[in-house]
Amino acid sequence: MKAELSFGEAVARLSQAQKSKRGVSLYSRFVNRPLGRVLAAAAYRLGATPNQVTAASAIVTAIGLAVVIVAGPGPLAGILGAAFLVLGFALDSADGQVARLTGRSSPAGEWLDHVVDAGKIVAVHATVLVVAFRFGVAGAGWLWVPLAFQVVAIVTFAGGVLIDLLKRASSTVDAPRAPSTLRALALLPADYGILALSFLLWWWAPLFLTVYTLLFAANTVIAVLLVVKWFRELSRPAAL
Repeated sequence: MKAELSFGEAVARLSQAQKSKRGVSLYSRFVNRPLGRVLAAAAYRLGATPNQVTAASAIVTAIGLAVVIVAGPGPLAGILGAAFLVLGFALDSADGQVARLTGRSSPAGEWLDHVVDAGKIVAVHATVLVVAFRFGVAGAGWLWVPLAFQVVAIVTFAGGVLIDLLKRASSTVDAPRAPSTLRALALLPADYGILALSFLLWWWAPLFLTVYTLLFAANTVIAVLLVVKWFRELSRPAAL
């Protein structure tokens, strides 16, 4: 499809067609979405489809994780791994923005996006487990942390996707409210972008493992609170 808008016009159009800021962490709001907006405008100018951008997100993420696995803990692996993961996350935001800009949203595209997201979540924590075991940077007992983190992350992801689908299916619409800065701050540990940036700490494995464990603890608390909240919302008569 021939691009009808210039790069600047595409960025401006996208800045006015963003998703709600409610329930979004500060990183996604001020870093990932704006970066995704720029990538979406570039993809639009190149004539890329939303599904192609989704595929690019998966490929870039896979490259980043492969670098971490092959190189092991170290400054280069940390910088490259984090850079590729951050870029992959931004492309994950860009695919939906390309869809909105071109009017090419589809159930198949949404399905593909969720499948890739689920795969990335599993792969990131599996990479931490493999590297920690392969290079012996953690004791055997600690290896349960990435396994448990993986469970918490995928349950949170699935819960968020399902509540959105169930609300749409039941035509349940949340009352419009201004986004909470405090909530956006509290959600930072659960943001994939923060996990991606934590790979910068691979230059010193003990520091990375400590931060990763703290993120796991915070994500567990956030997951419990969200699951309880979502269950209560769906238990209300109006949500049926």
